[in-house]
Amino acid sequence: MLQWLQSNHLLKCTTSAMDGAAENGHLEIVKWLYRTRYTVQWFHVHYPDQFVPEAMDQAAQNGYLHIVRWLHETQDEGCTEYAMEGAARNGHLDVVLYLMEHRTEGFPSYNVIAAQTFEVHCLFSASNKMQPKNRWDEVKSCLRCLAETAASKGNIKILDWLNQLGLELRTTIPIRNAVSRGDVKLLQWFYWNRFELCDPDLLELAVAKGQLNATRWLLQHGFKITSLKLAEEAERKMNVPVLRFLVEHGPPIDFRTAGKLIMENRHIEIVWWVSESDRVQLVLEALKKEDKILIWWILVRTRFEDASSQCSIRDTIQCGPNNVSQWIQEDLSGFAECKWCFSPCNNK
Repeated sequence: MLQWLQSNHLLKCTTSAMDGAAENGHLEIVKWLYRTRYTVQWFHVHYPDQFVPEAMDQAAQNGYLHIVRWLHETQDEGCTEYAMEGAARNGHLDVVLYLMEHRTEGFPSYNVIAAQTFEVHCLFSASNKMQPKNRWDEVKSCLRCLAETAASKGNIKILDWLNQLGLELRTTIPIRNAVSRGDVKLLQWFYWNRFELCDPDLLELAVAKGQLNATRWLLQHGFKITSLKLAEEAERKMNVPVLRFLVEHGPPIDFRTAGKLIMENRHIEIVWWVSESDRVQLVLEALKKEDKILIWWILVRTRFEDASSQCSIRDTIQCGPNNVSQWIQEDLSGFAECKWCFSPCNNK
C-alpha cells in the first residue's frame, strides 16, 4: 500500500510525521513500526531527508528505548545532546544509559556547567583499559549531569542509583534549590543519606520563597525560629499560611509586631497567639479607633481569664463613646463569653 501510494504520488511524508511517531509512542503504531522495519527502511530510501536527529531526541525524551535503539542501529542521522538531557529530565534511566554506552553527544553545555555541583565516584573495570581516558571523562561528565538533572526534578530513584556509585555534593546549591522549590521528599533524601544540611539560612530561604512544607520540615529537623523577623518577612510576601505557622511555632509575638500584623495588615487570626496582656492593649486600641470588627473578633473568639484584664476592658467600654458602648451591648450581649464586658446593672 505504501509503495502504491508513493508510486502514485499520493504519499506525503514530513519531518513532523516521522518525529511524531517517535515522540508520541502510541503503542500500536510503535509495534507496527517495529514489526515492519523494512517498510520504515523503505521510507528512508525514498525520503531520506525526513529522518533527522530530532526523531531520536523525541523518542529518548519520552522513554521509547526500542525506537532509540532501532534508530541508532539502522540509521545514520543520530541525535543531538538534547536526547540524553530529555531522557534524564523525564527519568528514563535506561535510555540515558543506552545513550551513554552507544552515543557520544552527551549533555548540553548548560547541563555540564550546572553539574559541577556534583561528583560521582564511579570505578571502571580493569578490563576496559583499552578505552581512552577521555571516554571515561565523558562518562563521568554524563553521570554528573544525570545527578544534577535528577536533583532538579526530585527524581529519587535515579539519585538512589547514582548514590550506589558514590555521590558527592561539591556545594550546597542542590539542597538550597530543593528548599526553594519546597521539595520535601528530596530534602528527606539528602537527610537520610547523610548529606549535611548545614547552611544556617535555609529556614530564612524557605520563608522567603513561601514554602510552608519546607519550613515545617526544617523546623522538625533541627532548625529554630529565633526571630520575629521571619514572620515579618512572610507578611511582606503576603504568604498567610507561612505567617500563621511562624507565629504559632516561633517565639512569643510582641505587642509591636502584633499591632502591625493585626491592626495595620488585618491578619486578625494572629490574635490567638498573642499574650492576654497584649490582647488587652489591642482591645483598648480597637475601642479608641472604633474598630468594631477587631473588637468583636477578640472578645468573642478569645478568653480573658485575668480579672484585671476584664476590668480594664470593661472600664474602657463604659468610658468610651456612647455609640461604641451601645453597639457592644446590642451585638455582644447574646454571647455568654462576653457577659463580663457589661457592668452589673446591665446584667440583671
